[in-house]
Amino acid sequence: MPVERTQTGVPGLDEILFGGIPASNLVVISGDPGSGKTCLCLEYLYMGATKFGEAGVYISLEEPEEEIIKTGENFGWDIKKAMASRKLAIIAVELYDFDKLKNTIEDAVARLGAKRLVIDPGVIFRLYFERELDARKRILSLAKMLKRLGCTAIITNEISLDKTSSLFGLEEYVADGVVLLYHTKLEDRFVRSIGILKMRGTKISEKLHPIDLSQEGIKVMAKHELFEEVT
Repeated sequence: MPVERTQTGVPGLDEILFGGIPASNLVVISGDPGSGKTCLCLEYLYMGATKFGEAGVYISLEEPEEEIIKTGENFGWDIKKAMASRKLAIIAVELYDFDKLKNTIEDAVARLGAKRLVIDPGVIFRLYFERELDARKRILSLAKMLKRLGCTAIITNEISLDKTSSLFGLEEYVADGVVLLYHTKLEDRFVRSIGILKMRGTKISEKLHPIDLSQEGIKVMAKHELFEEVT
């Protein structure tokens, strides 16, 4: 039976996902600072709104709405037009109350009939909880709610230098997929790349692919492997 998929619209990404993210999957995108997480997430929502007619919600736990809009405009995306046509909502959440966060997400998704959701950055979840056990339970409840809403959701996570920035087991136990973005120094230059660590419900590329981040957004070089590209 064919898998229902959500095409990201990000050039090359759907190719290494063999057609896109299985619909209603919860995906964690983890990456180094400057690796392109926010750009990828915003491109995912904007392409959904303008290319596939799917409304999306961007929950920002750190940046104000104006900064997210400016980021999109830097890539030539008319974010304000997508918002005006109710195909995109950007909501900055400042209160560290997990129940209010869940209610905000549920209300926004229902209001737009959204099929796509981004929560950025997920590392802020650490400010919501004092005990890890509480965090695991509540994040699991969030994942169940997103499944019920029928959204194909992305939560970002920043990989720290000591590589110990797990989102309370979200990546290992709760998420359907984990995508890794790297911003690595190779010889005399920095190279961006992407790898699919896991993705429930679909075949994936097991290679590390270079990324081109230009004025038009992110493009995954699906035909190339990272080290063959940079040597």
